[in-house]
Amino acid sequence: MRLNKFPISNWQLAIVFTVLLAVAAPAQPPHLSIWCEFMPYEDVQQTLPTLAQYDCDLLLHVGREDVGSEDLAALCRSAHSNGVNVAAWFLLPYDQHLYVGEATADAIRDLSLEFVEWSQKENLGIDWVVFDCEPSPLLGKRLFYEVRRGRVVALARVLHGETDPARFSESVEKLNRLIDDLHGRGVKVMGAANRVFLDFLRHENTAVQDSLNSPFSMVHWDRASFITYRYKSSQAQYVGMINRYATLARLYFKDKAALDVGLLGDQRGFAEHRERAELFAGGDYFISYLDGMRSVFDLEEVVGVALGRGVTNINLYSLEGAVDSVAGLDYWLRAASEARPVTGLDRWTPVKSVRMGFMGWLLDLLYRASV
Repeated sequence: MRLNKFPISNWQLAIVFTVLLAVAAPAQPPHLSIWCEFMPYEDVQQTLPTLAQYDCDLLLHVGREDVGSEDLAALCRSAHSNGVNVAAWFLLPYDQHLYVGEATADAIRDLSLEFVEWSQKENLGIDWVVFDCEPSPLLGKRLFYEVRRGRVVALARVLHGETDPARFSESVEKLNRLIDDLHGRGVKVMGAANRVFLDFLRHENTAVQDSLNSPFSMVHWDRASFITYRYKSSQAQYVGMINRYATLARLYFKDKAALDVGLLGDQRGFAEHRERAELFAGGDYFISYLDGMRSVFDLEEVVGVALGRGVTNINLYSLEGAVDSVAGLDYWLRAASEARPVTGLDRWTPVKSVRMGFMGWLLDLLYRASV
């Protein structure tokens, strides 16, 4: 039996039905979260109705001094009443490495378990925490010093000196045990890392994570997010960047993949960024990278590219940048929430993809040759 007078083979029918299903299938909206790093808790409360309107989760900075804080407890309760999910983003003091890594596995364990015990006792409704796995300011300052001066041999020497497979494996085990313990308390864990890890994973290189003291790909995350900010790139370059890293994140982390997108607004004037620039000895050069996105349409486009590659978990950086911008928080969130998957030729960036692929290959080659 034929559908009409023209014979149609089975494979042709399969293609037709696949296309029809793809067209008919509703676009999956992004799952939005927004980082909040510097804004005081009482000020964050003012943003909760807008976050709730766009179903946007809050990735909230939490330090040791915040455990037991009445301001934090009040914010979490207010977020819960507004329907906003809060994830505790743990940050250590600058002189104690700030981020999660080899040197901070024990400190993060203590902070995590202490916070979870307190938050559950107070019924704050927090069931996600965030481990930000980046090189500490202490190591970052040394690396930045050599990079700025183009001293490749000295840079390789620093990375080689930080490489310790036994210590690295021990930190991986500690983090995985901690995640198991948090799971036992009903808490899930998102890990965040620089997108360069994906470039190295593309070449089956995990040793660079050891050199940067930042275990990541071997940790049992419930979600894995990659810092993919535009910085000084053009919008066309940023589209290519999101295209590449969304593809790699999805390849290696499947539905756990997430992307950190931004920066939202001009963040060069934030005193906290200036303090960090001094810690990295970056000065105005560091600050120049914080001239963030100004167009909400640029954000909508790159979120659409990520969706087109199957990455629906989108983390925006940052709340304070969006609130301080001319566009305002509402318009940034509206643009991101209204993004639809960009597919086919609209997402095709062959030249930029080849160029970024070549740079990833070159980075891996230089690392293997020198470290």
